[in-house]
Amino acid sequence: MNGYWRILATGISFAIFGIGGVLLTIFLLPVLIITRDCALRRKYGKKLLKMAFQSFLWGMQFLGVMDLKIQHMDRLKSGGRLVLANHPSLIDAVILIALIDNPNGIIKSSLFDNPSIYGLAKIAGLIRNVEGPELIRKSIESISSGDNLIIFPEGTRTRVLGQVAFKPGAAYIAIKGGFNITPVLIVTSEPVLRKDHSWYKVPLKKPVFTVSVMEEIKVASKVKTDADLILASEDLTEYLEEYYSYELKEHERT
Repeated sequence: MNGYWRILATGISFAIFGIGGVLLTIFLLPVLIITRDCALRRKYGKKLLKMAFQSFLWGMQFLGVMDLKIQHMDRLKSGGRLVLANHPSLIDAVILIALIDNPNGIIKSSLFDNPSIYGLAKIAGLIRNVEGPELIRKSIESISSGDNLIIFPEGTRTRVLGQVAFKPGAAYIAIKGGFNITPVLIVTSEPVLRKDHSWYKVPLKKPVFTVSVMEEIKVASKVKTDADLILASEDLTEYLEEYYSYELKEHERT
């Protein structure tokens, strides 16, 4: 019965997310039309985005869909950080935005066409995941302005639990912008909302999401930042893959 309830509760949660997002987009449209994109609008937009995702996350826990454990969140108190995380589930971005102050993130362009997320994404100034120098420029500007920019270097949800394959974009931003990296490890006690899972395939036990903020990675101590930018990015990406693979294996052992 517990499993059946969690299927129903998961469906209710995503229905609320979709309907609530559409209503927020309708509410925000006049604001988006009569105001211009500026730092002040993005500031309050991020507050609204964070509050909305906090409410959704609280609702999922209240309904018994999942539990959440947080470790070392104090390491993210200051702003202007490049936050990299692995991506085991569909709601990872929701969790991180709900937890991190002054959050920003890079999201799929297709989500800007989705009415359930368009209003919040637009007013908060989330960055479209498009190739090219524009993405790099906006990412560096976001962090430099004090945002905590959340990036999933895998680009999509992890296909095989415990195995990560990163794209070099995040490393490129770190080196070009001169930023250190704040790594976040997301681990689920049960496989849930994965790339190869439908939303209604709930595990037998209620999943626990553990979000651990790890110690900052000093980029200059890992790669030669004054070397060729492409090669340095590839080296840093390789290091990050090894780092996350090791930490995930260590978590499994404990």
